[in-house]
Amino acid sequence: MKKLLLLLAILPFLTSCKKNDFDLYKISFPIDIAPLSAKYKIREDKAYTDMVRYDTTDENLLFFNGYNFSGSLDDSNSLFENTVSFFKEIKTNQIEAYKILITTSSEAAEFEDMLVEKLGKTDFYYKETEFTFRIWNADGKTYFFETNNTGEYNGKKFKSCDLFVVDSKNRFFIDYASAGGFQYYGDYLYEKDKPEKTGKKFTYRDFIDQREKEDGKDSFFLKDYVK
Repeated sequence: MKKLLLLLAILPFLTSCKKNDFDLYKISFPIDIAPLSAKYKIREDKAYTDMVRYDTTDENLLFFNGYNFSGSLDDSNSLFENTVSFFKEIKTNQIEAYKILITTSSEAAEFEDMLVEKLGKTDFYYKETEFTFRIWNADGKTYFFETNNTGEYNGKKFKSCDLFVVDSKNRFFIDYASAGGFQYYGDYLYEKDKPEKTGKKFTYRDFIDQREKEDGKDSFFLKDYVK
């Protein structure tokens, strides 16, 4: 009986950490969608004018750092399935970004813990009552991560999260991601691009220190900021 209980306790962990040939964390940009489309079910969305999006809920493609985040809030409604989307810029005809969307609370919480442990402390971190926003730069990629605790379905609240990963050299997708809770990152990049800062190290924390010095402690850039 004890062995059975132990097996039941570790089964979810083994399931989420099962091995797979494809892992989003390990892939390099640009991504070649052709072999993936040939093997897995991927939907192409051409609703945008300057990009193409490829969506999939195939659990074989829903791996990040060995963690399988597949799942669904409601099996009867595809809008609540955990997904990954690949983004191709029309101008370059290359896929240099992907976005993970998780709407199941347990996977969202586990994914957040795993991501923070993997990428560590970040200079860009805002924490509101129901939302958090973090950005990491690592290995030539920029990670935009948001958590949301306001979701509600069939009278029950749920936690969701999304991670937008971009080739750090692709300014088109960087600017695309720098909106909403990440809009201050766009302001930081504008400051970082000024001629007097060219070639100098200028982190987001440097930007915050500059804003505090120039605007004071009441600067809106400091509101909800986690140092």
